[in-house]
Amino acid sequence: STVIMAITNPYSRQSTTSAASSSPPTISTSLTRQLLQLHHPNQRFHNDALSTSSELLRLFIIEARRRAAIEAECESEVLDTGTSHNSDDDGGGRRVEIRAEHVAKIAAELLMDLS
Repeated sequence: STVIMAITNPYSRQSTTSAASSSPPTISTSLTRQLLQLHHPNQRFHNDALSTSSELLRLFIIEARRRAAIEAECESEVLDTGTSHNSDDDGGGRRVEIRAEHVAKIAAELLMDLS
């Protein structure tokens, strides 16, 4: 089954809304603990290490989403090459679908960049 996420263009010049000014989403330290224990089942983790790891996971996910969105947008532009575009549309509100194939295309480079 393919996972599809609809997101807005990350480079749009739209004004900041009240939702964007609220605190960013976080990854709970309990989830981070569970993920770390998958590879290190007998290891104990300090709360500071879990908080830092949660933030690194959050940043990794944001970067993966950004790169996959760019990949999806490029693919969409290639597919839309033959269609006419509205001259009033700057692409700011355009929505693209991020599919598993987009994440797969950026995965290797992302892992190398962040290792």
